[in-house]
This record gives sequence, C-alpha cells and structure tokens, in this order.
Amino acid sequence: MEQKSKVWYLENFNFFSELTVEERNFICKNTEMKSFKKNEPIYFQHSPAKSVYFLKEGKIRVSKYSEQETEFLIAILGEGEIFGESAVAGKAKRNEVAIAEEKTMLCVMSEEKMKELLLMVPGLKHKFGRMIEERLEKTQKRLEDLTFKNNEERIIGFIKETALKSLKNANNEIVIENSLTHQDIAKLTSTNRQMVSSVMSSLKKKNIIDYDRKNIRILELKKLDC
Repeated sequence: MEQKSKVWYLENFNFFSELTVEERNFICKNTEMKSFKKNEPIYFQHSPAKSVYFLKEGKIRVSKYSEQETEFLIAILGEGEIFGESAVAGKAKRNEVAIAEEKTMLCVMSEEKMKELLLMVPGLKHKFGRMIEERLEKTQKRLEDLTFKNNEERIIGFIKETALKSLKNANNEIVIENSLTHQDIAKLTSTNRQMVSSVMSSLKKKNIIDYDRKNIRILELKKLDC
C-alpha cells in the first residue's frame, strides 16, 4: 500500500514529472513515509542536515530564529514541495526549523540517495539548483522589503508576486488558490492579520481583487502596484 501511495505521489508531483519509471522506482525504494501531527517539528535549527523531504500531504512552516528568539518566517510550503535542501547543498547543520502546520505526510530521502538521484538525472539537478536559487532570492527580497516598504506595500507586493506565478481561469482572470490564511500572509509579510484583512478588503472594494475561502481572483493586475 505504501509503495502504491509513493508511486501515485510521484506521478502527481511536478518536480518529478519528467522522470522515467526506473528513476521513480529508485525514489520509491529509497524513501520512507513519515507522518507528523500539527505543531510537531520535523527538524530543528542547528540540527544535523541529513535528509531531504517531499511534502505529500499537509502544510509546513519553515522559519529561522535569531539569538533573541525572534522568528523570521522563510516559507509556508504546501503539497508537492521539497524542503530540507540544505542537506544536499553542502551544509552540515540546518539554518532553519521546519514545523508541521497541520497533520502532514512526508516522503523522506537521505542526503546520500538524493545526491545519487541528482547525478542520475542531470535535468533534475538543474531544476533542484534553480529551486534553491529562487528560494534564496525570495528570502533576500523579503529582507529588502522589510527595510524599504511599509506594511500595506508588502502585503500588496506579496499578492502580486503570488499572482504572477498563478494560472488563469476560463474568464482569463488570474486565480490564486487560497491555501494561505490571512495569518499566514501576515507572517510572510511581517505584518498582522488585521492589516492583511484590511488591505484585502480595500482591494476588493476597489474591484482590484475578489476572494473567498477557496481562492483569490485578480481582476486588475496592473492596479496591484505599490
């Protein structure tokens, strides 16, 4: 049953969409499925970096803490995403902590087997490297936004950035799947839930966006300029 679940997962996971049957079987043989309860840590900051994680079900919060125990939220990850990549990037210890935001199921692969897979599939190695670069760029941009943008500008900028990576519906509207709560967006923009709700309500009244519990529709992308 576990083997079938892994195969289904890989077939529906975009990162592995171009792999051959043999390459997918390699992943199935060399991963272990683990479940985590809400608020249960997957790994801690400064713990040994020995594994890479494929998020099958649930949601993960990845954060970094300062010496004063101040949290800087790096990302909130959903189904089909990879994390723990520092294990393959040559780092002996984690720079961040990963915690399950809800009941979560992961496929776990050791550092050695992940490196073997990347050598086996050069195209995957390039994709993996690009993913790491994009995450570093995103983190750097968020740090710059904290310095140069106010709360409203950061929230609007986050919505626009997310919209540019989303798909259009039948009405040619950009649709953001609303997997993030207002509290999640607040954490990712270093604001608060009330501010996020206020900004989104204002954008809705101006007919720039529309939203419900399932998604956010972008009606006027050009007007999402800060």
